[in-house]
Amino acid sequence: MTVPSSRTGLRPVPLTALLDSDRVEVRRPVGLASLARLDRLGRPSGPVVARGDRVAFLLAPDTAEAVPELLHWLGWGAELRLGLTARAAEPARVPRPRGAEEAPPRPDDRSAVWLRPAGTGTGLDLRSPDLLRLLDCLADACARDLMGLAPAR
Repeated sequence: MTVPSSRTGLRPVPLTALLDSDRVEVRRPVGLASLARLDRLGRPSGPVVARGDRVAFLLAPDTAEAVPELLHWLGWGAELRLGLTARAAEPARVPRPRGAEEAPPRPDDRSAVWLRPAGTGTGLDLRSPDLLRLLDCLADACARDLMGLAPAR
């Protein structure tokens, strides 16, 4: 599965939108297979961003810290080394010096694009049962990928 580049219709994502969000990241094929499965099941994924060889499922603030414990509770312990990474929002960047001009974004293979736009809401949070469904779907897709199995239907 491939995702079209921003030149073919997907909107670019400001890098700050990605870095300012808690997120779960997986390899691109795993993320795309998970999105397809979530779509077939009619389950929400929250905002999703593709960047390079990774897909990031954006979460509500302060959610990433709980992801390892939730995965363990679901039966997907860290010892499985699934390749699913939870990342907290990164601290604010150092401001540019006065008079420095902002360089225009350059489209390349590393630029981020929305697979599922953020819209008006934030990502899934700890109160949402959809967060558990998302994590279970991602962990299952990671495990299937590690074992060389086809994505789940």
